[in-house]
Amino acid sequence: MRSIRLLLILIVLLVPMHVCWGTDYTGFWKDNCSDDHGIQIKPTEKQLYSVSFCGRGGCFKPGEWTPNTQIEGDKKYKIISPTEIGIKREDGGGYFIYKKCASEPTWTVNEPEITEPIKPPDCSFATNSKEEGVIIAWVTNIREFREFGQGSKEQTIKVGHFRPFAILSDGSLKETTGSTIHKGQSFWRVLPPKSGPLKLTSVGSFFDYIAGNCVYFGSLGKSSPSHWTLLSSKPIPDVFRVPTSKDNAEFYRLNTSCMQQSDYPEGKEPPCVKPKLLAITNINKNGKPEYWATEPYLWDTGITVWENNNGVLEPLLQVCVGCSD
Repeated sequence: MRSIRLLLILIVLLVPMHVCWGTDYTGFWKDNCSDDHGIQIKPTEKQLYSVSFCGRGGCFKPGEWTPNTQIEGDKKYKIISPTEIGIKREDGGGYFIYKKCASEPTWTVNEPEITEPIKPPDCSFATNSKEEGVIIAWVTNIREFREFGQGSKEQTIKVGHFRPFAILSDGSLKETTGSTIHKGQSFWRVLPPKSGPLKLTSVGSFFDYIAGNCVYFGSLGKSSPSHWTLLSSKPIPDVFRVPTSKDNAEFYRLNTSCMQQSDYPEGKEPPCVKPKLLAITNINKNGKPEYWATEPYLWDTGITVWENNNGVLEPLLQVCVGCSD
């Protein structure tokens, strides 16, 4: 009898520690456990799980954000470990990775449980705006985004390549939602080659449940310039200039960041993507150059305006419209 016990103990010890039998995915999952939003997973009927997005406004009802699922065996989910899973992006770009932050699926925001469904704000375009100044926009990727929610269940939105992101006014720069853009509006290139105005052929908007804000975008039709082209709602000569070789050398000396973008198969690690310097300004009129550059994130590319403060890059504006798509 003793020899049988020893044999059983050896068998248990030899089972790889990463093997998980009957994993329970019930709980709350987040990209970062300090986030104020995440994914609620809890058991439902027919031995399935409901997977619901929760944010400041509460949680979607079971089966509303995405269909109930077994998780294991569902191609939309990638099991990394019992405490880390991937959920397939709706635009085909890979997986959102979440880690288990709590085994209790009740969602709270430092308050009693919120049971009311999320009510998105009105993302209509503004007819009158108090924003005064020049809208700065750029040309980025066309994206397809799957919007879930009341009145828009599984609606696919094609997010145009024109994205407004800043307002330039009286020597100051601030972020803008872009809610004041409209079809037929003219925009000019801020850098050579100079040309006549480009007109918006369409505009659109949607509510980004993950970021918790409205996203406004547009299209320039067949006249759309190349990626990362900076545009302004009024001609602003002598504000932006093309970076010199000296500007590029200094910027890349100070900014050595590099990002491996999107999901990729194991063993096929892609080269990392570095920022691209687009333009130079001196909006603050303090003699310190401001670098307008792309900033690669995991799933998208944003734009950051850096000021060179005596050899230290300080961000004046960081925007990534669509990073949470």
